[in-house]
Amino acid sequence: MSRVSNAFNTSASQATSSAANSVQGDGLNDVDMSQFLTLMITELQNQDPLNPTDNAALLEQIGQLRSIGANDQLVNTLSSFSNTQELTTASSLIGKKVSGLDVKGDEVNGEVSSVSVKIDEKDRNKRTVQVHVGSQIVDMRNVRQINLDE
Repeated sequence: MSRVSNAFNTSASQATSSAANSVQGDGLNDVDMSQFLTLMITELQNQDPLNPTDNAALLEQIGQLRSIGANDQLVNTLSSFSNTQELTTASSLIGKKVSGLDVKGDEVNGEVSSVSVKIDEKDRNKRTVQVHVGSQIVDMRNVRQINLDE
C-alpha cells in the first residue's frame, strides 16, 4: 500500500496514520479488520485522480483482506474447538484421582469432584478450565498425573 499524504483532511489522515502505524509498528497481526478497511478506504478516497490505484493492486489488497478474514475465522474456530475439548477432558476426570499443582503452586493429590470454567475479566474470550480436588482448584494445564486404576 502507498502512504497517504498529510495534505488531506484531519480525520481521514488521522485514521490512515493510526492504521498505518499499526501495520508498520506492530506488524499485520495486530491490525484488525476495521483498521485495515479504514486504511484501504481512506487510501482510495485520497488517491491521485490523475494516477489512480492500479486494478491489480486493488485486487491484491482485497485478496489480502479476504485472507486476513479467513485466518481470523480459522483461529476463532480452532480456539473454540480447543476450549470444548479441554472442558470435555476435564469432565471425564470427575471421580478420578489426580495430582498436580493448585492455583498457588502447591502440590495437590485427590479425587476430582467438579469442573469449572474461569473467564478472564480483561478478555472474555479467554477461558481457563479448572478441576476441583476437595477445596483446592487445579488448572487443567497443571494436572500432572491421572490415576485410572482407582
